[in-house]
Amino acid sequence: MSQLSKTEQVLREMKQYNIDILALSEIRWKAVGQETLDHGYVLLYSRGDNHHQAGVGLMMSPAAYRTMLKWTPINERILFARFAITHTKLSVIVCYAPSNEADDDVKDSFYETLQAVTKDIPNMMFYVLLINENGALLVDFALSNDLVVGGTLFEYKNVHKYTWTSPDGSTRNQIDHFLIARRWRTSLLDVCGYRGADA
Repeated sequence: MSQLSKTEQVLREMKQYNIDILALSEIRWKAVGQETLDHGYVLLYSRGDNHHQAGVGLMMSPAAYRTMLKWTPINERILFARFAITHTKLSVIVCYAPSNEADDDVKDSFYETLQAVTKDIPNMMFYVLLINENGALLVDFALSNDLVVGGTLFEYKNVHKYTWTSPDGSTRNQIDHFLIARRWRTSLLDVCGYRGADA
């Protein structure tokens, strides 16, 4: 499937599920940039590596884009954006964590960079992290930054928690997470996986 047709598919699913801000990982583009898509949707992306691996992005509706104050591509695994919302500002950090099999140096470097990005967000500001799983390191990061994992707050059947299915369909895991500062936990109304979405 071409990159263009993948983008079109994501746009269709954003409209179908009424999503204003969508975090993307493994976009694999070897560049940093911003593209305006059909119907005023906007895609921000932070480069993949030289092997067309990693890369993160943030796709948003025209309404969300109008509230964006700034965005910063940190590296091939982290992208930061800030939005003006009612009574405060919303900071969104899109993360593509190294897998559990990655070298410890790679994982340590990722979490050190992520910590540096989050420390610059004022305590009173509303912020969320959209991140894929890296086991104990993710839990340690959440605990040390007083974050809660959104998917653990709401009761759903497992089918609404899984975010990854193996190609043969035999294995399912919850590998994508929504983290939010504990002080803003009551602002979070729901976290759920959509079975039909395949972006």
